Amino acid sequence: MTDGDSTDTADVTVAATMEDAVEAIRAHMARAVVEEDWEELQELDRQTRALVERAFGADPVPLRDDSGAALRAALEDLARFYETSIQDLSQRRGEVAQQIRELKSGRKGTNAYETTRRHSMRAGPGHSAD
Repeated sequence: MTDGDSTDTADVTVAATMEDAVEAIRAHMARAVVEEDWEELQELDRQTRALVERAFGADPVPLRDDSGAALRAALEDLARFYETSIQDLSQRRGEVAQQIRELKSGRKGTNAYETTRRHSMRAGPGHSAD
């Protein structure tokens, strides 16, 4: 993992081993999910894809062990994180969509009230806007 509480995502590309990089990016993603930092999540997702491509690419990558077991474990942990995060984020997206619908409905009600109020004010006291 990376040192301190740095939120700079670029440091995952210079990790000592591929496992370190995978673990660092997963930690950054977890923090971005909690903070609901959608732009950061998009950037981290892009970096994750590049990292996975690099891990399975033709060029050798530094590993903690020759067997690749630690890398496999780090990638499996990342995959589990993606599975649970996608479910959670989909649920949050649905909740936000519902809130937007409610706000729009409330805005329509407020607009209708304002329109009725303006019409009744134009009609003057004692007159109905009907």
